[in-house]
Amino acid sequence: RTYSGHSRAVYDISVHPDGDLLLSAGWDGTVRLWDVETGEELALWQEHPAPVRAVAFHPDGNGFASADMRGNLYIWQQS
Repeated sequence: RTYSGHSRAVYDISVHPDGDLLLSAGWDGTVRLWDVETGEELALWQEHPAPVRAVAFHPDGNGFASADMRGNLYIWQQS
């Protein structure tokens, strides 16, 4: 399956503990959430001021962390 949406290179991915979701970290400064089965983009985060180098789901699946090339670390929690 191909997941299309980033306008630049993808640096990292993380698979949700349930296996049904995928996060991608892009040079375009975005983090995107994907449905693994359909390839549909479910959410987009554009808050990073620089390319995103890493993403990781929390082990319980309720949130994730992302880091950009300026040294910013973001913690995202499900509300």
